[in-house]
Amino acid sequence: MKKLSSILIFLGLALIIFVAYTKIQTYMEQKKLVEEFNALTFPKETEQQAKAAKSKPKDGETLGILKISKIDLKTPVVEGATQDDIRYAVGHLPSSGSVDDLGKDNQNFAIAGHRSYTYGQFFNRLDELKKGNKIILNTKERKFTYKVFKKKIIKPTDVEVVKPIKGKSIITLITCHPKNSNKQRLVIFAELAAD
Repeated sequence: MKKLSSILIFLGLALIIFVAYTKIQTYMEQKKLVEEFNALTFPKETEQQAKAAKSKPKDGETLGILKISKIDLKTPVVEGATQDDIRYAVGHLPSSGSVDDLGKDNQNFAIAGHRSYTYGQFFNRLDELKKGNKIILNTKERKFTYKVFKKKIIKPTDVEVVKPIKGKSIITLITCHPKNSNKQRLVIFAELAAD
């Protein structure tokens, strides 16, 4: 009995150490992505030079910072939505609108993220958003403010949610639903708010 107690205590300590290590690792990786984004310098250039210099972002490249005050979320947005891309951040679905076209009509910039085991990280609390809540996306060029207008539960095969809506500039947030399940998707739609 004493041996069993010792084993259980050891397993409990090992679990606590693992969780702490994982949280620290995620924090450090996010900090690194934010620092890389903040360290970028943008020299003044003509509009023609800027258009010529733009190229498709590479997978894993930081595109901006997503902030949702309502759910205490502030996380980097990287290009791509593979498991590696969204391990420490949320990821832009390349099949949706481009970062260069944010703010333009007929665009849907879709972002996917995990519902992490850690309360308040990534899209864990996305289901708490309601119509009118603000979503802010800071990119290299500017700050975009969106307001939630719709929430929907869909099948994983329903990919039409990344299509643009005529006459609107929207951002779409996608995560698994319910938590710790891959059966459905929770989708939040938000429209660009007037400045």
